[in-house]
Amino acid sequence: MIRKARQSNQALPTSRPDTKPDSSHVLAAQLLRKFDAGGEMPEWTGYHVKTDGRAYFRPYIPKDLKDALGPLPMINLRMKASRQAERLALSHYIAHETLIAEKRQELLEATLRPRPDPLSDFTPQRLQQFATELAQGFNRVQHAAIRNMRPRTELETLHGLLTQVAGDVLSASGAEGLSGVTELFLHAAEIPYTRSEPNFRALVFEFATAIDGEFTKPSARRLYGREAVPPPPLPKGKATMPKRLTLGGVIERHLKTIKQSGYTRKVERCLILFREMVGADTPVASIRQLHVTDFLRDICRLPSDWATRFDRGLATIPEMLASSPGEVMSPTTYKDNYRAPLKAFLRDARRDYGDEGFPALIVDGVEYVGDREAGEDEQRALTIPELQKLFEGSGFAAVAADSEQEAMYWLPILALYTGARPRELCQLNPQCDFGTVEGIPYLDFDKTSPAGQGVVKTIKTGEARRIPLHPELVRLGFPEYLNRMKGQGADRLFPTFRVKKGNPFEVAGALFTDFLKAEGLYDNAAPPGRQVLGMYVMRKSFITHASNQRVVSREITGHSDDTRVQRRHYITEPEPLRLKAAELRKLVLPVKIPMRSPR
Repeated sequence: MIRKARQSNQALPTSRPDTKPDSSHVLAAQLLRKFDAGGEMPEWTGYHVKTDGRAYFRPYIPKDLKDALGPLPMINLRMKASRQAERLALSHYIAHETLIAEKRQELLEATLRPRPDPLSDFTPQRLQQFATELAQGFNRVQHAAIRNMRPRTELETLHGLLTQVAGDVLSASGAEGLSGVTELFLHAAEIPYTRSEPNFRALVFEFATAIDGEFTKPSARRLYGREAVPPPPLPKGKATMPKRLTLGGVIERHLKTIKQSGYTRKVERCLILFREMVGADTPVASIRQLHVTDFLRDICRLPSDWATRFDRGLATIPEMLASSPGEVMSPTTYKDNYRAPLKAFLRDARRDYGDEGFPALIVDGVEYVGDREAGEDEQRALTIPELQKLFEGSGFAAVAADSEQEAMYWLPILALYTGARPRELCQLNPQCDFGTVEGIPYLDFDKTSPAGQGVVKTIKTGEARRIPLHPELVRLGFPEYLNRMKGQGADRLFPTFRVKKGNPFEVAGALFTDFLKAEGLYDNAAPPGRQVLGMYVMRKSFITHASNQRVVSREITGHSDDTRVQRRHYITEPEPLRLKAAELRKLVLPVKIPMRSPR
């Protein structure tokens, strides 16, 4: 008969690392007795009968052990299909399960074993110290051989060989002999290296120098000078063995690598937090999937301002986790600022340090467990009556009449009629980020153009764009404001707003939020996606009303939409400014904005 059983390595009890040495034999005996008694058996695999009736045991190899065990041949049971053949196959199955358990334990122990740093990370001092200890080891071996009365021919052979290969290196006659010896020691110490790297050549030279001083000379005095030269004592500890690769070390190297590509602050924040919570000194081979899962779940309990408290020394991460956090991070922040950067780090670390023990870890499936709702702080567009209340009321009239609030006058108007992100507007440099083509005034949003003093320019999509000024901005006199700022030498569109940590908008944003509150438009109690919280509401208003009036442009708002692949690969020229201006003229907002008095 042919037994059809599921392919599972847990079908039968197998030996475990914490069981007694003879426990697998006990389990095997119990299963065989159960088989002989005809009792109900757990499913097992491998019993196979060919068409001619001959019985075989066909061992299966779990996917995770295919590289370690390789293909295993079928075992001919040398009998026809029978109850006896099935019993023999069961015996082979039990032995095979034991083999699998032992191989898994062996691989686990190998993974947990500390891995040294690669040779490329050795400093010149470490190379010299490592070479010296190797040479001193030869010295101690020879001294012990003499004490044990080993034949002189053996001692002379070792002395002659090492003297020759070291002398070849020091006299520039060739390094092949000593290179081979050096590789043997690197393999024994499990130190990753390549023959072509500079540190390998440096180690061979240091090894030759150390052999000359630490072995050849003491050996010659022993063998030919009849003087018992004692060897150097064994080094205390393992000073020359490289430290184990730790999570902190991998994160430090990773940040240095991606710094050249302009990584964002959120990546650094995520990895610093991961390092703090898992432990900077944790060997990479000891990191487990549970570390990643627990980290992602625990950070959902951290206060949303954890970084500020941590930076100022107000609280440690454990203290914040143990306290009542108040407001925690949002689902969007969790996904974009923590889970996504951690996923990229784990992928790159596995690629770069997998051969040094960094495990394969995932973030997929670890969902947000905080008490915030997705999109709860997203804003909506202002309705036409609300826009009229904002710009036609006494509050904004007072702003228009106040010579000290010129920046606060232009910022919300500019946001409403350009749809640009507030920070993109505040970082504009009047010296280079505007102009006129064919009579059409425009603004350039480009993070590569010169930034104002203290300003860190950023474009969310990374793509530069040029947008025309809406006729209402021209009517209100914004081009004149731009030319005046340029003439005064201003390097920011609104120089009266203070720059905070490279961001020229943050302070201005708080002022506008206060203005919304004063005008009775601020609303943080609305359902998700329906709130009115700050300047970003103006971008929402532009995009919403432009869409309702069928104003279409793929470049005005700088959105990353579904046509981005098409733009990147097939559209090789920017959208003509005149077409964008024609589209923008279609947008009509029935709002009477007061003009400022001419200066």
